[in-house]
Amino acid sequence: MITDRDLEFHHADSPAFDHAETLFLIFSVPEARISGNAYVLCRPNAGVCLSSIYVHQGFHANAWTADYSDAPMHVKCPETMADFTLSNGLFVRGSNNARDYYMRYEGRDDICRFELDFKGLMDPFDPLDPAQNPMLQVFDNDPEASTGAGDSWTKGHYDLVGRITGEISLYGQTFAIDCVDGLDRSWGPRAEWNSAPVSWMHMTFGDDLAFHLVVSLDIVGGQQVYTTFRFGYAVVDGQSCAIVAAEVEAESLGMLGIHRVIRLTDEHGRKWEMTGAAIAAAPWHSAYPSFISFQSLYRWTMGKRVGFSNVTDVIGVTTLSRKLSRLAQASPDTGQQ
Repeated sequence: MITDRDLEFHHADSPAFDHAETLFLIFSVPEARISGNAYVLCRPNAGVCLSSIYVHQGFHANAWTADYSDAPMHVKCPETMADFTLSNGLFVRGSNNARDYYMRYEGRDDICRFELDFKGLMDPFDPLDPAQNPMLQVFDNDPEASTGAGDSWTKGHYDLVGRITGEISLYGQTFAIDCVDGLDRSWGPRAEWNSAPVSWMHMTFGDDLAFHLVVSLDIVGGQQVYTTFRFGYAVVDGQSCAIVAAEVEAESLGMLGIHRVIRLTDEHGRKWEMTGAAIAAAPWHSAYPSFISFQSLYRWTMGKRVGFSNVTDVIGVTTLSRKLSRLAQASPDTGQQ
């Protein structure tokens, strides 16, 4: 069970060089086709922290045309992740057993600022808790296999959706924020090397209906293919339950997701099918040079229901090179021919 204790560091005195604690929030202004995120990774045993603020409007094939990026790699690690301020201007406070968060950002260059109030629509979902995640048994209670993220989430992870309200100012324009999207927190080994391909997906239709999936990825014929469903949940009328089966059909432009069809079944036997059409997308790799997150903001439809939320496909650069580079494709050892 996730509590306020999980807002604090876990194993902060670990001698492991790659121990890390992370926090990620993604948000949007759908009517303006704006998608943004705030990310923090702390290494308390090393005393350092990286922080990334990334905002883009519409579609961007390249990260350098996105509207805003602030990603210092080495700021001083805070004493706690429950209530802290970083030197790049990001303030974060968590509360209510990790269900609610407040974030404020004042960019050092006066180009971007935001204020966000995240109110969880559910208690945090712990994929390592068998009482919450029946998929653990499918993968023989192996956290590395069940989460699909290598060993990055094996020591601790939680995820939830919430109503995000506030505003963002960018290049002199101010936009109101009122969306439903995802937040997660993890602790454990986080090597800066070729993250296992995985997709972090949210499909939201309002406070009363939202879904989250984690699905493994592969690159086939230069396109993402969703392979193995790992875990997920549905939030229906304030009650959350596990997803037990899911499949995803994908169409992409380059590596940017453009169209998705998702079919899933929850633990109560309810079946859902939804379609997503991207209204904004961009590659985000300012936080980690070792992998790229291809982020798409989708307009989701399911019957008469319409919603907007984000999908993030996380793929290691080395994986992309092995699949897509000219030398790799010409080599008989890679099996790309």
